[in-house]
Formats: sequence, C-alpha cells, structure tokens
Amino acid sequence: MLGRRPVFPLFLLVAILLLCSDSLSEINKSIQVKFSSKIDPEEIKEITVSLAADEELQQSFAYRERIEGLLREINREFQTLSGISFRWQGWHRWKSPDTARNLEELSEHLDQIELKRGADILIAFTGQPGLELEYTGFSLFRTATVVIIYTPDRLKLKKLLIHELGHVFGAVHVPLTNSIMSCGGEGQSFDPDNLRIIRLGRHRHFKPFGFPFPEEVREELEEAYLRIREKIINDREVKKIFAGQIPFISMPAVAQKRFICLADCSLMLAQLQLEKGHYQRAIDFCQEALKLSPGSLEALNLQAIALRRSGEIDRAIEIYKSILRENPNQVRVLYNLGIAYGRINRLEQAEEIYLKVLELKPDFIEAHNNLGEIYLRQSRLAEAEKEFRRAVELHPGFALAYANLAELYIKKRDLARAIEYVDRALEIDPRMTAAHNMKGNVLRQMGEQEEALKHYRRAVELNPKNEKALYNLGLINYDLKRWEEARKYFLQAVEADRYFAEPYAGLGLLYIQERNWDEALRYFRRAQELGYRSPVLRVNISFAYLAKKDWVAAEKEASEAIKEQPDLPTAYNNLGIALAQQNRLAEAREVLLRAVELAPLDRDAVLNLAAVEYSSGNEDRALELFLKVIALNPDHPGNGPVYNNLAVLYYRRGQYEKSWDFCLKALQSGVRVDPNLVEELRKKVKK
Repeated sequence: MLGRRPVFPLFLLVAILLLCSDSLSEINKSIQVKFSSKIDPEEIKEITVSLAADEELQQSFAYRERIEGLLREINREFQTLSGISFRWQGWHRWKSPDTARNLEELSEHLDQIELKRGADILIAFTGQPGLELEYTGFSLFRTATVVIIYTPDRLKLKKLLIHELGHVFGAVHVPLTNSIMSCGGEGQSFDPDNLRIIRLGRHRHFKPFGFPFPEEVREELEEAYLRIREKIINDREVKKIFAGQIPFISMPAVAQKRFICLADCSLMLAQLQLEKGHYQRAIDFCQEALKLSPGSLEALNLQAIALRRSGEIDRAIEIYKSILRENPNQVRVLYNLGIAYGRINRLEQAEEIYLKVLELKPDFIEAHNNLGEIYLRQSRLAEAEKEFRRAVELHPGFALAYANLAELYIKKRDLARAIEYVDRALEIDPRMTAAHNMKGNVLRQMGEQEEALKHYRRAVELNPKNEKALYNLGLINYDLKRWEEARKYFLQAVEADRYFAEPYAGLGLLYIQERNWDEALRYFRRAQELGYRSPVLRVNISFAYLAKKDWVAAEKEASEAIKEQPDLPTAYNNLGIALAQQNRLAEAREVLLRAVELAPLDRDAVLNLAAVEYSSGNEDRALELFLKVIALNPDHPGNGPVYNNLAVLYYRRGQYEKSWDFCLKALQSGVRVDPNLVEELRKKVKK
C-alpha cells in the first residue's frame, strides 16, 4: 500500500501586537536602502488572494477601501523586494464563531471551512469584540491562511499585514528589534535572512497537500534558518533558558511571549529535517522549540511525526493522544493519529479516526485518500475507489490518489486502467516514489520484469527507505530466482519499517524454497500478526502445511483463502490436495474441477485432478487429463511419473504400442517403472 502522507502542524504563528506608529515613508525608505537588489520582472510570481470579513467587521465603515488601499501599497513593495505580486479575488462573508477566544481558535475554524475558492492565500479580518489581544495577527504557513484583528490605524494594519504575509512565505521571528519580523514588529523592514527566505518562498506551492517548499530551494532555506537560529541561541536571555538557569514558568509574561515567539525557527528547521528523512535531527529541533515554548502543540505534533517515521509508533501515538486530550478537534493531529494506527495495522481504529476527521473537515483531500487506503487493505474495493475519486475531485493534481487508483485496478485485474492511472500520477509528479513503485507493480503484472525493476530502483533512488519499493525489489528478484538478492531487499524493507508485514511474508517464501517449512510458517504468521490479510498468504501457508503433511491445517488455510478470494485457483488446488490426502476424493474432485475451470492452463491443477480421477477409478477421464498435462508442457522435468501413469492406463486399454512408448519415456526420465509392466509390454510388442 501507498504512502501515507503526513500533514504538518498549522504554524508559523504568528502573531504580532503592533504598538509602534512609524511613518509609512520611513518604512519604505528603510526597505529600499537596505535591499536595493531588484527582481527581474520576468521572475515575478503572481499570487491570488481571497479576502474575508466576519459579520462584526461588516458593520465597520469603509473597511474594504482601507484594506484594499493598503494591499495595493504592500503589493508594490513585495513586488520590488521579493518578486511577489498579489491579486485579490474579492471578498467573502465569514461568520466567525462567537465562542472563539483568540485568533488561534478562529484560524482552526477557518481551516475547517472553504473560503479560498481557488485562491492561493486567504486573509480573513475580524471585528469580533472580546478576543484576547495576545496576538493581533495569526498565520498558518501550510494552508496559507492569515487572520487579523482589524484596526482602523492604517500604519499598524499595514505593518501587521506585511509581517503575516512574510510568515506565509516562510519568514520566522528574529531577536532583532530593527526587523519587521521581530516578535513585537518594532522594525521597519525585513532583516536580510528573512528577505532571502521570502524570495525563495515565492516558489512555494499552495496545494492543500504536501510540503510547500520545492526541493530545489530547501538547502538555501535551511542555511537561512540556521543563520537566524544562531542569532536566537546567542541571545543572552535565550542562553539562560537553554542552560536551565531560569525556569520558564518563573519568567514575566512578556518574556515568556518573546520566547514562545522565537520557537518558530526551530519548528521550520524540524520540518525541513523531516523532508530530508533526518528524524533524530527533527526531534532535536522540536526539543529546542519546546524549551522556548513549553507545551507547544506544533512542536509536539512534529516530534510525533518524526517518531512515527522512525518506527517509534507507540510513542508517537501517546503524543498525539496527549495533544487531543487538550484539543479534541485538532483535525491535523487526528489525521496523523490515523496514519499511526494504519502503520501498526489497527485498521478499524484508523478508519474511525479518518471518518471523524472528514466529519470535521469534509474537503480534507489526504484524509479521503488515506481512508481509501484503509479500505483497499481490507479489500473493500468499492469504498476505496469512492474515497480515491473524491480526493481527485477535490484536487485533480493529487498524484497519490491516482497511484492508489492504479493499485485498486491491479486488484481488479484491469491492467489497462491501472497503467492509465499510474501514468497520470507520474505526469503530475515525475519524482513521486509511490508512483514509480506502483508503475513497477503494473509492469510486473504485465510480465515486463526488467522494466518493472527500473521503476522499483528509481523509487529507492528517490527514497532509500521506501519499504514498499524495497519489498517489491525483493519480490521481483524472487520471481527471477535471485534468492540472495531477494533476501537482501526483504531484510532492508523490514529494517525500514518493522511494522510492514509484507516483507515477512517474502522471507517466508524464501524459506519455502529452502524447504524449511517451520521457518516459513513462522514468518508467514508474523506477517499475519502485523495485519497482512492477503488470501495469497493463506495459500502459501497451506502449501507449507501440505509439505509438512498436516492435511487438516492445509485444508483450513486453503478454505479461508477461498472465502477471501473465491476466484483464486491455487487455493482450490491446495484444498483439493488436502482433501485427496484425507481420502475425501469426491470433495477433492469438485474443488479441483473449479481450479481447472479458473485456470485451464495450470499444469499442476490439471495434474492433481487427473490423479484424483485416476484414484476414483475414472480411467478414461484420467487418461484425457494426463495427456493434457503433457501437452501443456512437454519439456517439464516432472513429466516422468505422468508418462508412467499413461503407460499403465494404455496397457489396461490394450493399447500396448502407446503404452510401450510412454513406458520408454518414463524410463528415460529416470522414473522407476514396475519391472513386471516392462516385461509384459516387451512380450506384447515383441521387443
């Protein structure tokens, strides 16, 4: 199953309480003097903005004209400084919840409703009375949502808008009073590092999924954040916090707010480490943020993501639950809890969580996709398809859902549709690991092993820890009888994710090859414990039991496989063998007939049915089937016993010449033929 895509916490907060009233001309002059380098007009990126006003603000006089006038000024400055041009798409009415106590709660409400309507950024203004004034502006980086308490003081409002729009493009707080990104917004311009971040941040995407910064700018961004971090950790008061010299709780409220504000740089660094797969470094930055902002939900959520990705899923679940005890309806934390449950195969709990997420936020694309994955793993194909299709309806550029639709159509054995969907995924995102892995799966089903190998290798090249691609490399090497290569990849898949069930089943197959039935069963059972419910796994377990001559256990497993997949011919074949060995020939005959009906060219099924017909005394039918076995594969190394049986059957029919021909073939293959039959045939044909 394809990767569950995590959602990052809704931060950068962040907020600013504007007390300064610098003149607009001073602000503009400072910016122009400090950052004189111009952006090439051809590199300017247009960003669409949706504006919203709540019912209280709608009563204010001329608020639209004031805000739009400020946005025109801000647009000119951002265009000159960072190559960003804003185009707003008009206003929406917004009913802000009267129960909200602060901007953070209003932002959570906005995250659950859709006001952007195709725009990149939403800026929502509120005139709601009684809000806590700890923050007058609040930004959600990932969803590009800004919430602002409206003030008629145009200079304060302008600086507030500049500050919060800076956050939307990745800017973080700095311990520099001359920067507009200081915690109190005292400065008149962006500091050089934040301006560099905003210039790089103009390349961010505004899709409602995935990490916003493209891979090609992340290294430069990290360097800028590390420079800001250096300033923060060298701050005299911050040093005392990190050294444990001053307990956070004993500090004045103003100092606490400043430290909380400065935590967002560490949080952004943690996100970048997650994208690089450096999970311990991500945890370290989260711990750093928690020293500055004890109890930060953003830091705890990011830390839980890093723990989950590094295999410490139980610890991650505890953190998610601790956040939800305090904030039960934190949609994105709930979503991440659903991912964690899915990782440890607690599928019913994952389904319950995703349904709750979608109740709170019906347009949550990734939740629809992940719920579809849960259904797919349970072979609930109609429900899975509905969720995947809903995801791409909400955003046609959501490549992961197309890759999952490809997997669904592989299960439906419609390889033409599968290849159509996986190619669509790769067209949208040529570097998508899950799509390359799925393209390999489709090609493998089509018998194009070498082409499949290329895509699996590309998936591992893009993400060396992708457990599914590693597992599939194991499978395809198993198909190609490269046993040690297969073992290497199965073990790497287990190392990448010890809760991933399928590679344990792959290792079981290798033990089958080694005829080590007990070890094979041990690994197959471990795969089942981890939630692998494939009927093919049950077939393999039944095979191991047949090899151990435990006919009853083999019968049980094959029967369960048939219940799970009624059109699986190998399950009927194994069940037929188990029944025949218990001398239940009539039952064996029925299930083997079904096996041959489903797979008329399956030599083993035809051979086993022939043997049952022979044992049941139906010699004419047995003869017909044994001849078909030879015709299906004349060069099969196991044809010797079949020649022997044909020699016997033709002898009994008095067709001695044919009997003698098959007798000779049996002898030439090395099979022991009854000497009495050989002697009698010599006499009959006078050889």
